[in-house]
Formats: sequence, C-alpha cells, structure tokens
Amino acid sequence: MYNENDNPYNNFLGIMREQGEMNNPVPFLIGEVKTANPLTVAIGDIVLERKDLKINSFLLKGYQRRWNLATTTATGVTGERSGGGGDASFASHSHDQHTLGVPDGTFTTLDDFAAGDEVLILMSKDQQQYILVCKLL
Repeated sequence: MYNENDNPYNNFLGIMREQGEMNNPVPFLIGEVKTANPLTVAIGDIVLERKDLKINSFLLKGYQRRWNLATTTATGVTGERSGGGGDASFASHSHDQHTLGVPDGTFTTLDDFAAGDEVLILMSKDQQQYILVCKLL
C-alpha cells in the first residue's frame, strides 16, 4: 500500500516550501486600529505604535493638497438667502446654478483613524518597517 509520507519527493517538496516561506514573508498585512490617539495598530498579537509606522500622508487629519476642479455644467439651485434692508430686490431669493468649478483650491482632510478601522500594511523585506497604505472597508 502506498504511503504519501514514505515518498522522498514529498519530503523534498516540504523542505522547499518551508525554506521558501522563511525567505518570502507575506507582502501585506491587515491590521486593526486599536486606538486613534495615540495611534496603535494591532496585527494579530503585534501592536505597532505611531513611531513604528510610515503612513500614507493622504490618510492623516489636516492633510492638504491643491486641486483644480474644471468648470463643468451643473443643474441646481442655490439656497434661499435674504439680503435684508427691507427693499424688495433684497427679499429672500435663490439662483439657478448652471456651472460648477474650483479653478484653484485646497482640500483638507478632516479625520483620520478610528478604533476598529481595518488598515492595509506593507512590510519591508527586512521586516523592520511597516507602511500603512490605506483603510479597508
């Protein structure tokens, strides 16, 4: 009767797999934010602090970036506003909106992490650096 454990090729393949795993760690990890301030992220039993992480700056509260939203057609109406003064021309009114654009603006992120967020983390080849890439949904 054939026994898989007695096959020398299976033993050799097993050794190759073990060695391959040792020199080729998983390229990405999924962590969970444990605390937002100060930031701590758990990957299994390992807890990383802010000083242990390189973080994609786009994820950080207060991150700013210049942007341009090209003018495009739009359909809408502005909210009711009153100009005051008692004159009929300043009475509460609205305007049709036909175009929308921001020729030169800045956006600012208003939040960053919350306890329970799942995050994608890349690990460097030497397993000494952790890069927080993005939040996962």
